[in-house]
Amino acid sequence: MTPLIAIEHKNNATYPIGDFNPGENYPEYQFGEMEVNPSGNDAYELIRNCLFHMGLDTEHFDSSAWNPLGIYIKPGDFVVIKPNLVMHVNENRQVKENGFECLITHPSCIRAICDYCLIALKGEGRLLVGDAPMQGCNFDALLEKSGLPKIMAFYRQHGIEVELKDFRQYESKFNGNKVIVGKRLNATKGVIVHMGEKSQHFGSGSNQIYQVSDYDKADTAAFHHNTVHNYEIIQEILEADVVVNFCKPKTHRLAGLTASMKNMVGITYNKVCLPHRSAGSVEEHGDAYQNKSFLKRVADDALTRKIRAENAGNFFYATLLRYVYGVALVTACKIGKDPYYIGSWYGNDTIWRTICDLNYIVCYADKTGSLQEKPQRVTLNFGDMIIAGQRNGPVSPFPKESGIVIAGEDPAAFDATLCKLMGFNFAWIPLIKNLTGGKAIVPYTSPKVTINGENSTALENTFFPEEWKFEPHDAWKEVLE
Repeated sequence: MTPLIAIEHKNNATYPIGDFNPGENYPEYQFGEMEVNPSGNDAYELIRNCLFHMGLDTEHFDSSAWNPLGIYIKPGDFVVIKPNLVMHVNENRQVKENGFECLITHPSCIRAICDYCLIALKGEGRLLVGDAPMQGCNFDALLEKSGLPKIMAFYRQHGIEVELKDFRQYESKFNGNKVIVGKRLNATKGVIVHMGEKSQHFGSGSNQIYQVSDYDKADTAAFHHNTVHNYEIIQEILEADVVVNFCKPKTHRLAGLTASMKNMVGITYNKVCLPHRSAGSVEEHGDAYQNKSFLKRVADDALTRKIRAENAGNFFYATLLRYVYGVALVTACKIGKDPYYIGSWYGNDTIWRTICDLNYIVCYADKTGSLQEKPQRVTLNFGDMIIAGQRNGPVSPFPKESGIVIAGEDPAAFDATLCKLMGFNFAWIPLIKNLTGGKAIVPYTSPKVTINGENSTALENTFFPEEWKFEPHDAWKEVLE
């Protein structure tokens, strides 16, 4: 069956400020005319139109009986909504407006999809919103800035419990020198999933010296070595009957772009299990950078020692190593053969494999973490592109005011469509290249695309407006511009 990707676009669309109620009292809306935003809500409107143009319960559209997610969600189900809550602040100091809006899935989108999940649940079951942000994300600050708790408070006022959870094992506190000086444990639980030889990393040709920023590579090696490829996944994802993946499409330093499939990085409990790059140069069977570099090896060694000093509580030594790392890396990038480092370039052959593994797990791992032959839960994908992120994503993006919401059942088709919409060649985005080339463990079928409900066309025959194109990450401009 050919997947369908629905795109809704509205010129000059904006997010509502503070009030996440819909702009009108739609027939299916459960909370009545007193809970309507008189200033309007473009996000809610776009999501509603997207659901309709996906062909969901069209016979009941514009009636109180309309239940578009009823085909996926049944009363009594456990539903997890997985937004992108990557960081509490945009690290791009050049951005003066919409810096936060282009960073995370906007709460107005989360509120709208929660409403439709609740319609499908019919008062029975469980609804949870959760993500595993970056290690240094101040989750309390993110919640305060985003207004997400207002959504949960709104539902409580109406006798409905919607949960909100930080999926991480712990949150790290960084000081001004970017040294980890403390960790706050979360009340969460992880489940080990053994991918083994099913893993996309198996037989990759990598030197298997896998690294994740701010984590000890020795700890990552405990999860990935030889034929062992394990991931520690948050328990709630594996317990879920339905996962609604609501990503924030952006360009990305490691993967080229982040959309529905990359968003699944946030289902991990312990992020040390996530290979982001392989140490060293391509010649050394790594992909952290292109050419051999003594100075980059010095920087890498200093970074490893820094992490171990932090874990030992030796913050003075960690600070010293942080500066050794910085000086060596800056010098290497200025005088070396290439400017790339920590896997932030188009030659990264590691992160796409991790992304595929995680998407395979979401589909096939049962509640205990054991892989099965048949899908274990329903997944549905949405993208908040009302204001997306371009150039230096994921945590330093520039805003891209697109006015778009995109949706589809198939994550691979979703991401391929996003890649073309952004204006990027499939051949230079490793994830998309391997998906469309049939080399990924996640199957790909070329989709049909509908824009604002117009007749669908095959992706290869779909041409997006020039102004929809994104500027690539600076480290990817060599191949994407």
